[in-house]
Amino acid sequence: MLRRNSTDPAQEESHGSRIFYSVAGSAITPLMSLATAPILAQCLGVAGRGELAAGMAPMLFAVAIGALGVPEALTFYVARRARGARRAVRRAFGILTILGAIAGAFVALSAPVLAGGNAEVEQLIKMTALLTIPTFWASIPNSVLAGTHAWKRSALMDFALSILRLVLLSVLAISGHLVPLTATVVMLGLPLLKGLLTLPYLIEYRRGTTNVTAKRVRLFNYGSRLWVGSLAGVVLLRLDQLLMIPLAGPVQLGLYAVAVSLGEVPAALAGAVRNVVFSSDAGSSHDREDMRRLQQTARLTSAAAGLASIGIGVLLPWAIPMFFGTSFGSAIAVTWVILAGVTLGTPGSVAGAGLSARGRPGLRSWGMVIGAIANMAVLFMTVPTLGAMGAALSTLVGNIVAGTMNTVWLRTHFGMGLRGFYGLRSQDIQLVLKTLARTTGKKKVHAFSN
Repeated sequence: MLRRNSTDPAQEESHGSRIFYSVAGSAITPLMSLATAPILAQCLGVAGRGELAAGMAPMLFAVAIGALGVPEALTFYVARRARGARRAVRRAFGILTILGAIAGAFVALSAPVLAGGNAEVEQLIKMTALLTIPTFWASIPNSVLAGTHAWKRSALMDFALSILRLVLLSVLAISGHLVPLTATVVMLGLPLLKGLLTLPYLIEYRRGTTNVTAKRVRLFNYGSRLWVGSLAGVVLLRLDQLLMIPLAGPVQLGLYAVAVSLGEVPAALAGAVRNVVFSSDAGSSHDREDMRRLQQTARLTSAAAGLASIGIGVLLPWAIPMFFGTSFGSAIAVTWVILAGVTLGTPGSVAGAGLSARGRPGLRSWGMVIGAIANMAVLFMTVPTLGAMGAALSTLVGNIVAGTMNTVWLRTHFGMGLRGFYGLRSQDIQLVLKTLARTTGKKKVHAFSN
């Protein structure tokens, strides 16, 4: 049973340890995408890769906005050990079942319009509609994992499932059965398996006992304020792929999908840190030390994302023709723009998690709305003529605008200086060196003891 003595170690883990395991788990999927993306590109071709992305986009869009912020709200209250958080798990299942059915119906009804006359894409969209409710269910164990800071457990599962995805796609490719339909089943089916694997932990959490705070659980109250920002965030991340076929066709979507898969590596780093900041800060006192730590985390994360982006960008002119084929050569410049957008938006992404953790998700939502408006304006102006490059430019603009607004809100309402989120300081370098030295020292001690 998940008694107090079993949950406290997770609570007492250092902020750095939580970030390490969250980054490790979140980085596994995009890193494995670097291995699976060439397989998909070589077997499906540019048009087939575009059809795969188009088939999954409506369901992913519906899942992201249809939950109304309930999974994020559950994470918030679990992290705060709020009164009634354990009972809220069961209530969340019921709520998400209803919301999932509604979202799935919308996905199925949207198929003829979003498929742009492509019968295979329409079939894929309707098939993914059936996975909407199970995907909603799978978000609940993930919320509890995040709220209890079980990042190591989550990272191990992500690693195992990413290996399984690579193996399944490789087997399908070798056997000649890798087509958009089978690829869709693998890509969307495996995340559901993580939800099943996490069920025992979820049951333990429900049965456990820990001290609780006086804060009451209001899933819809908190989730609805966060949902506005989530909706805008989905526009920033998903709308381009959702509308690419009607606006520019499957070939341009195929190029853009490859570029996005390569840009996921630094984006996963920022997303992992954002999750830890949200979960950790939700249970903190938000004193001056917490503010300093938030700014330092934003600086170090953006520096790491920048280094990763530079490393990937330098290799692209050689890697894309070699691993994806010459037909994907136009994706090189598109990927450069996406990498720039990820790097420049990272400080604001971490800042947004700080806003939500401080009980002001509405402010983060307004920043995302403003960014989404900028994104859509550029998207509709450029995609019909520039195709994949237009979508990349819209992402760049949206990320910068939304991220900047988050830092502005923190300055206005919490007194955090804007400059504290950008650049590097000597203490940042010292912290990295100290952490590396400590890690290396531990490895040497273990080596000698063995």
